[in-house]
Amino acid sequence: MRPAIFSAVLVVLLAATGCGGKKEASVFQSAGKCPPVASAASAGNAELNAQALGGRYSKLIVIHAKEKSSGAPIHGGDVTIQANMACPDVMHLYEKKLQETSPGTYKTGYTLVMPGQWTFSVVLRAKNGDATTGTFPVTVKLGG
Repeated sequence: MRPAIFSAVLVVLLAATGCGGKKEASVFQSAGKCPPVASAASAGNAELNAQALGGRYSKLIVIHAKEKSSGAPIHGGDVTIQANMACPDVMHLYEKKLQETSPGTYKTGYTLVMPGQWTFSVVLRAKNGDATTGTFPVTVKLGG
């Protein structure tokens, strides 16, 4: 009689803990179910426009910076970016400096590490000391 009770208790425990039951979606499977993230307007004296070009994980980040008042490109600025993920996981990646390739255009390569909704934070420090910040979203989809 005891072996039957033990077996019944074991089956109930296995069912309650999920063993042998329906599998939960992994973080990677839920990457396509993240809510969209909107770009934030530039805060500061510059207008920032950003693009993430290239492959699934390996991106070429291009930032165009111009003065809000005159529309002139901002030459000689110090531009840094950092990628942060909020969905399906929370992750903060490395900060990287961009190189100016033409007046007001700054570029760098940046590698994302998994599918999900990423937000790039951008900081521009102009020669005169003004700072401008902004964000832009990048989605890396599962399977391409």
